[in-house]
Formats: sequence, structure tokens, C-alpha cells
Amino acid sequence: MAATSTDVTDFGIRLCQLREERGVSLRELGRRTGLSASSLSAIEKGRSSPTLATLQRILQALGTSIGEFFATPAVSEVVPVFHAAEMSTIHDRHRAYTLCFPRRVDLRFEILLHVSATTETTPDWERHDCDVGGILLHGGPVQLEIEGHGAWVLQQNDAFYITAGEKHRARSIGKENAILVTVLCPPRY
Repeated sequence: MAATSTDVTDFGIRLCQLREERGVSLRELGRRTGLSASSLSAIEKGRSSPTLATLQRILQALGTSIGEFFATPAVSEVVPVFHAAEMSTIHDRHRAYTLCFPRRVDLRFEILLHVSATTETTPDWERHDCDVGGILLHGGPVQLEIEGHGAWVLQQNDAFYITAGEKHRARSIGKENAILVTVLCPPRY
């Protein structure tokens, strides 16, 4: 279940506000995402929490991204250091993303600390409107699949690069959770 360091109800309220700001009905959002209006309503009311892949589909349908939705607000003072205590983390049952940078127009890429739990479940396909690269720092191995290109197994210290728009999915297939650093360019916020 996707969750953040903030309360799930607050998350649902923010999602509802975003949908209403965009002038999109629950039925229309359901059409865009393939989810039922009742499922979307349960998410907005805090009674249900989507996976990160489902959350990404919802936010894309609303013209935004996970990075933009959860990034810490821009700070007035431009500093080159970003403390862990000020970072946002979102997660579901199988993975967690820590957004390492705040939302700032001067930052030309986005960095995520990505922890992926070992799972037998094949994850949903993802597609980003930015290039994605990264490195497996610890744990794994990780199976990476890019639609139309193939599948690979990443071991510790192996890196990957996915071009914007390519459908892909990854999962930790080892005994330990996989810890990756992922870079997105340009940033999604």
C-alpha cells in the first residue's frame, strides 16, 4: 500500500484536492486510469491505499508525478546539502522511495533512494516521461525488464539506464532487500 510519512487520510485529501483543481470527476479519472470510481473514492477518503504503480498512474492521469506530489516544498534559501530528516518517503508493500531533493527549479535531476523488497509477484509496468538511470548498491539481485528489449539480472554495483517513455519493471529476486540509487532526468517536479 502506498503510504507516506504523512497520514493516509491527509494523502487522500491532497489527492482529492488535486483532482478537483484539475476539474476531473472520479468517473473520468477512473476512465483514464482503468480504476473504478469507488476504488478512487476509497483512496481519497483514506480507506484504501494504492500501490506505487497505481499511484503513479493516478498522478500521471492528473498531469503530475510522484516526485512533484510528494517533494518537499521549495525552500527560499538555496543550499547544496539535503538532510535525510527533511526528505519525503513513500512506500507500498514491495518498495519504498525516498525523494532526496526538495522541489527546486535550479535542480536539473531527481535522485531517489529506492528500497525493493524481495517478492515473487511480478510488478506492474511503469513508464516515465524522463530518462531513468541507477545502480544497485546492496542486496538483490534485481530483475529488470524493458518491454521489447529484454530482461536482465542486476548484481550489486551493476547500473542501468532506461530511456524516457520505455515500459519497464523491476523486482528484487534475492534473499535481501535491494537498495538502489535512481536518477531521473529531467526531474518530474
